[in-house]
Amino acid sequence: MNLLHNSVYATKLKKGICFTQLILKTIFDEMVFRFLYNIALTLFYPVVQIAALFSGKIALFVAGRRDIFGLLKLKEVDKGTWVWFHVASLGEFEQARPLMEAFKTSFSNHKILLTFFSPSGYEIQKQYDLADCVCYFPWDSKKNVNRFLDFCNIKLALFIKYEFWPNCFNGLSKRKIPTYSVSSIFRPEQVFFRWYGGAFRNILLDINHFFVQNESSKSLLNSIGIDQVTVNADTRVDRVYKMSRQNNKLELMEDFTAGKKCFVAGSTWPEDHDIMEHLFKKETQLKVVIAPHEVDHKSIEKLEKRMGVDCAKWSSYNSEKDRNKSILIIDNIGQLGKVYSYASFAYVGGGMKKNGLHNTLEPAAYGIPIIIGEHYNRYEEAVSLLKRGGMISVKSAAEFKEITHKLINDKKLTHQMGENNNQYILSGKGASQLILKKIESLSGL
Repeated sequence: MNLLHNSVYATKLKKGICFTQLILKTIFDEMVFRFLYNIALTLFYPVVQIAALFSGKIALFVAGRRDIFGLLKLKEVDKGTWVWFHVASLGEFEQARPLMEAFKTSFSNHKILLTFFSPSGYEIQKQYDLADCVCYFPWDSKKNVNRFLDFCNIKLALFIKYEFWPNCFNGLSKRKIPTYSVSSIFRPEQVFFRWYGGAFRNILLDINHFFVQNESSKSLLNSIGIDQVTVNADTRVDRVYKMSRQNNKLELMEDFTAGKKCFVAGSTWPEDHDIMEHLFKKETQLKVVIAPHEVDHKSIEKLEKRMGVDCAKWSSYNSEKDRNKSILIIDNIGQLGKVYSYASFAYVGGGMKKNGLHNTLEPAAYGIPIIIGEHYNRYEEAVSLLKRGGMISVKSAAEFKEITHKLINDKKLTHQMGENNNQYILSGKGASQLILKKIESLSGL
């Protein structure tokens, strides 16, 4: 009897020791991670400041962060009740936008603080009228984060897609400010799900609820013990649906297309232009509109030379001289969303190289076929549109030529692909309201 009792006791003791070791290891891992992370931030910022001397974008990144606290004081972010939205850049801003609109409609007494990580997003949207204060995200040092959170009267915080900041999340958690990750996507190769990712997984524990874009992301989070997860469609669907239903008439496009079939290539890079050369070389009845991602003078000049034919340009368009030309280059920013409404079919750039496919939801909202390059697996919406048959991926100029020929001549194919995209948009709209209702119930707004 004593032997049995001792055996049971020893087993319990062993389990207790193992559990204690696990707790201590977790604490130790996190302490080491945070120590190294904070040292890295301290050492890296002077490097960023030096780099700012040689890069305009990095200079904006540094200069903008000098003004954060002055701007917060000017906008009185310490007074009233604020909801904080943080985005990395423009793509994530478009995901946050429908949610901000929904918040303003439902909770007009709450003010919106919008922060950007990158200059490319901030510089374009710093005057966004729906936000009561727009500024840069503070450098994620403990000192900066504490100063930021101690000053701002934040009721809740929403971080869009891939934004996970250790010190910021820890500061929000300590202050018991509800924090949500919205439109996020997780993949098995991410560090959170690696055998060595324990300290990184702890970052996610400071988030109160995840709104993810697919079931696989939910399963991954569940696999590491995170169950506070809801699957919702991409909130950008609400935005593009709304845009596609507004008045998108552009007099210049009316004049240039003159009712002819039109192909729009949006957010393109040189690698995308490589596969389109047959459209540049041969005169056709098809009107071609190219909206390159880079619109500086040098990039536009290179594109014109590459085409080898006389092109019209948006900035200098003259009806008498340009309306009969077959190619129009959009050499400014802000027109593409409306320009897609004139397309019979479209190409979305970025997929011919690995730096990132651009927004395929914009053209999908107009119910037109879409062509993309070969690199798309990181984009949930692209994978879904391909599965539904509304989009086609190409790897070469020959494949691009083949599909454009079909879309020009096969009305049935064009209609079916367009309808597939239209149904995808219709099935996904409404995500913003669903997320808002869930947040309302979780946070007690």
